[in-house]
Amino acid sequence: MIRTFKGTVTNGYGVATQNLNPVMHLIEARAQFPNLVPGTLNVNIPEEYIVFADAVVLPHEYPLNQTSNLNETIKFERCILEGYKGLIMRPDSHEIGDGQFHGKKHLELMGQVNFREVLGLANGSIVEVEVGGDEKWWKGGI
Repeated sequence: MIRTFKGTVTNGYGVATQNLNPVMHLIEARAQFPNLVPGTLNVNIPEEYIVFADAVVLPHEYPLNQTSNLNETIKFERCILEGYKGLIMRPDSHEIGDGQFHGKKHLELMGQVNFREVLGLANGSIVEVEVGGDEKWWKGGI
């Protein structure tokens, strides 16, 4: 069942590129989604959402865990943002507790294009993100 969120583009912590670069090959292979551009588009949504993982990077594979005490699993779920295929990237630590890190009302989106540039987005822009579709839905994205 497809679920649609309307969210607001915002700034993130600015560390997704450096944290994910060492595992981009794992993300692309496991999500079967090659040629991802570095970084994420951050979107606040009006309700909590728990990411249903289509792919994961396990704690022992994620270099940030070697220098932190987070022991994070990084989850990835297919999505479509304004017609473009993407992945929601969510460390499981963001779903634990009440308001830890970005929390459950925040999506970090990765894609094969820079969403801000291609869609002309700025902080405060409203976007539509779909999740939960089948293969036909996924293949219908750009």
